[in-house]
Amino acid sequence: IRDTMTMAVDDIDRPSQEERDSHFKPGSIKRVKLTNFLTYDSVEFYPGSRLNVVVGPNGTGKSTILCAICLGLGGQPPLLGRADDARLFIKHEKEQAIIELELAPHFKQNGRPEAMHVIKRVIDRDRGSENGKGAGASTFFINGHKSTLKSVKELVTDRYHIHIDNLCTFLPQDKVGNFSGFDKQALLVETEKSLSGHLYNTHNDLIELEKALHTTGTDVASIGNELEKLKKENERLEREKELMEERQSYIERIDLLKKKRAWLIFDIKRTEAKELKEHREELKKQKKEAEKGLRPLAEKHATVEGDVSRIQSRYKSLDAKGKKDHKAFEGCINKVDLYGEAIDAEVSDYETIDAAQRRAEKAVEKEQRRLTEIENEGTQFPPLEEIDQIIKQSQLEMRSLKSKMSGEKDKIRGVVAQIEGAKGE
Repeated sequence: IRDTMTMAVDDIDRPSQEERDSHFKPGSIKRVKLTNFLTYDSVEFYPGSRLNVVVGPNGTGKSTILCAICLGLGGQPPLLGRADDARLFIKHEKEQAIIELELAPHFKQNGRPEAMHVIKRVIDRDRGSENGKGAGASTFFINGHKSTLKSVKELVTDRYHIHIDNLCTFLPQDKVGNFSGFDKQALLVETEKSLSGHLYNTHNDLIELEKALHTTGTDVASIGNELEKLKKENERLEREKELMEERQSYIERIDLLKKKRAWLIFDIKRTEAKELKEHREELKKQKKEAEKGLRPLAEKHATVEGDVSRIQSRYKSLDAKGKKDHKAFEGCINKVDLYGEAIDAEVSDYETIDAAQRRAEKAVEKEQRRLTEIENEGTQFPPLEEIDQIIKQSQLEMRSLKSKMSGEKDKIRGVVAQIEGAKGE
């Protein structure tokens, strides 16, 4: 019997892994892995493709799994109603918590699954600011590559249509009171958001159309009045159109007249330019004839200018020589004045020497007379030696005076010769 039962169990057709994966709808959570997250040190489990129920006593971590799913899909702590800082979900005395979620992929047209997405959120206790309630403490990864919170939200919301902030999609235990406070309209709106964004947008479009329908006038009389107004407006516009067309025709005519006027002005100016050109040629001829008549005068003028130039050059040279001679004459006059002063000084000295010579001669004569008297008197006078000494001294003085007189006379003759030479120059 045991062998038969074993064979019967082995004969059961078990679904393959691909068949089991095909039961998961796109966006379904296939795997949850937590590390140092609240009550869990390390745990990994695989939800089924349909309804999943977590059962356990209080405090065993049932709500922790929901918190991990919310935060792992890019939700923020305020959605859970428990804390405002993601770092508070790190296990006590641990520095880092890790949440890893694996989502079921979409399927291609050939039935093969697309690439699977694994979202990982790492929460560090040492990162983030204290005032910002832990902002920046989380690092996100998609399929092992570092990403951002914005990219994770776009993947979850746009790709898999998971609205983690919608209470109809995700209802934390601490938000049950908020959900019960929804009225029928709010509950309908939230349900539409959770099912399909297209359904919610279509509903809003219907609401707007209904408002437009109520605000649109349906009274035939008002439409008729509006039609009359439009007709009158149309007639007024037609008149304005005719006036505008007439104005445009006038503008075109004015433009044509301006062009014709410019052409007439051009013709007038061209005629004037032709006349001025002929007049200029006539003036050129008259100029040439005048130049022919003025040529002899020009030649004579050039000759006279040459003579004037030579005369001016001769005058300049003579003037320069005259200035030079005048300067030399003034120098000679100054020399004559100096020589005159020198002659006066020498004459004065000569007169002084001459007077001294006469006095000396008188003294000599006096001494000779005295000598004669002495010789006559004999012994009455001093000794002969003394008299000889006096005579010799007097003779020496006379010779000295004669020498000085001779030198002074030579000086006077030299000065006179210089004066005569200066006068001859």
